[in-house]
Amino acid sequence: MAHELDKTKNGRIRMAYNDRQVPWHRLGTPMKGLQTMEAMLEAASANYDVILTKVAAVDDSGELIRNSDGSPVVINDSRATLKQNFDGSFDPLATVGTRYEVRQNSEVLERALAVVGASKGDAVIDTCGCLKGGSRFFATIDLGPLVIDALGVNDKLARYLVISAGHDGVWPIRYSNTEIRAVCNNTVVLGEKTARRVFTARHTRNMDSIIDDAQEVLEISTKWGDEFTRSAEQLLSIKTPVSSISDAVLKIIAPRTKSETKRQREHRNSIEDAINSIYKNERNAAGYGYNAWSVYNAICEYLDHYRFTSPEELAIASMDENSSATKKKLAVQRALLGT
Repeated sequence: MAHELDKTKNGRIRMAYNDRQVPWHRLGTPMKGLQTMEAMLEAASANYDVILTKVAAVDDSGELIRNSDGSPVVINDSRATLKQNFDGSFDPLATVGTRYEVRQNSEVLERALAVVGASKGDAVIDTCGCLKGGSRFFATIDLGPLVIDALGVNDKLARYLVISAGHDGVWPIRYSNTEIRAVCNNTVVLGEKTARRVFTARHTRNMDSIIDDAQEVLEISTKWGDEFTRSAEQLLSIKTPVSSISDAVLKIIAPRTKSETKRQREHRNSIEDAINSIYKNERNAAGYGYNAWSVYNAICEYLDHYRFTSPEELAIASMDENSSATKKKLAVQRALLGT
């Protein structure tokens, strides 16, 4: 499965990570614990500059097409983004619109630190890297743990702000407030019905004023944590069958159809078997009891890690409030809570 991570000219992978959790691809630079913004950007070779240029026409041989006066033919309604490498060379990234504004990786990450009340010198960066030839950037800020201790379960969830940005005119600047159980890394969206989790800003001239609202939109506060805890405790109090997850919940993830073929039925059955296996393991029901909280986490773990798709798609789906995976998580949450 393609990891999509970018490389420098000398073959170095543009990613760095806190060595307490090694990524599935085992690529990038391991760092001892959480790091400062500057240290992580440098370790990930993500501190390159992106520049915005005009677009000129060239012929099949790569020569500039010129007007009769010798000036190049410029396409006025388009711009291009280029990655400036450390050796002074450039790599093309994408063509973008004339309203597009470049925001450097360091700027996007520094803004995110301000949103969560951290400074550039704080060691809170968990991961950092670049995808698709450097046209996309991502990082993770560790916000500290949230403990769900109802009924003495002592379930610790790490809280993160996931940052992503594109230099391709397609992927916006996105700050995602996510909660990931430390032992299994499944992203959950519990509490989203009362608190918006994802903040998005386009690369346009009014982006500065929009990002000023990010802290309010994300609700990175005790209010969100309190709502998350309340919903989790509700789920913990709802007992569920020991044998398997209910058909009502499975129908959301793998619905039956009247016209399904034998192959489709076998695929659906394999999904149900996988989810039930996750539900019963020590990370869920075997560790926290046969309750709706374990069901919810099992569903999230399946959607975030076991679906048949690329790792990049799994990561993006977890960060995207409009993805089918996120919508399914919310539907399961409502079904379990009876709302």
